[in-house]
Parts: sequence; structure tokens; C-alpha cells
Amino acid sequence: MASETFVRCAAGHLYTATWIPFVGIRSLKVGGIGRRYAKCPVAGHWGMVAKVAAGELGKAEIAEARLHRVGIQ
Repeated sequence: MASETFVRCAAGHLYTATWIPFVGIRSLKVGGIGRRYAKCPVAGHWGMVAKVAAGELGKAEIAEARLHRVGIQ
């Protein structure tokens, strides 16, 4: 089941992605279910990324994350 997810890279950039559990099309699954090694669409670098609950983000952070979207990650 795919879901729209807020994601933060190790450098702190926020974006949204379609996150399918146990499937990584544009990423490598490492470090647990909520973490992957992927390319950050905000800055273009590769690194660890992790899911972030929407409740942990402020309105400005959510708006910023929605400006940067990738498909299935």
C-alpha cells in the first residue's frame, strides 16, 4: 500500500515521497523500515533519509516539504 510521506534527509531537507513499505525503487532499504539511502530532490545529494510524521512538523515545514516531491522512493 503506497502512502504520501514526509521525508527528511540527513542534511535536514524536507520533501514528500510515495513511500511503499518494503519496496525501494529509487532507494536502498537500510537501517530499518522507516529509513533508506536515497537521492535528496532538494539538493541532489545521496544520503540516508527517514520518514517523518506530519505531527512532528510545523505548518511552514509542511509547506516547504510539499514544494519538493518525488514519486515512489
